[in-house]
Amino acid sequence: MGAMASEHEQQRTDHGQRHVGHRRRGHGNEFEGFLGLLGGLTMAFGRGRSARLVAELAEVGPGDRVVDVGCGPGRFLREAAERGATAVGVDPSAQMRRLAVRRIPAALRPAITVTEGTAERLPLGDGSATVAWAVASYHHWDDPAAGLAEVHRVLEPGGRLLVAEGLARPRRWFQHHALTWDAAEDLAANARQAGFADVTATRHSVGRRQFVVVAGRRPADPS
Repeated sequence: MGAMASEHEQQRTDHGQRHVGHRRRGHGNEFEGFLGLLGGLTMAFGRGRSARLVAELAEVGPGDRVVDVGCGPGRFLREAAERGATAVGVDPSAQMRRLAVRRIPAALRPAITVTEGTAERLPLGDGSATVAWAVASYHHWDDPAAGLAEVHRVLEPGGRLLVAEGLARPRRWFQHHALTWDAAEDLAANARQAGFADVTATRHSVGRRQFVVVAGRRPADPS
């Protein structure tokens, strides 16, 4: 995978304009310590249906090169690898990276890399991914415009973008860990501004949970 796999061995041993709620600097730090570990373990279990939905919406299959922006404990990385893709997980939290690496089954280890980074600074080469997704991590991005520009950079022409977040109701608790429908529409507009095409915002249900998914693609280079 070239630049996407440059830190593979090291990390195996180690891990809108309008937005609901506030963005916090140093977002990797909130996932350190005991409470961070507890949060990571909570995110690691019971996400199989969500992971399958994201992979299906992104149409991930053999030969794809997936980057998971804010991979957390790595459940969505494993889903990509199980479908025959190679996957790179990027996360600012050392604890999340360690947890992700520990939870990679032996059979999937050759297909998965976990490395340090943020949405605004992805340690990947230009055009090195066919799919980029951010699942329940977009609300942590410090600079959404810079993050979208970085994702656009690392996707090859024709590559797919997918951002999935919980669907929040206005003025409800924990809405800063999700997106309202208005915020999702703003994200879609910002993705178009960043150069993505065929951008859509859709709602999905997984059990009792409601999700909003913003998807698009990097246009193919003019021939």
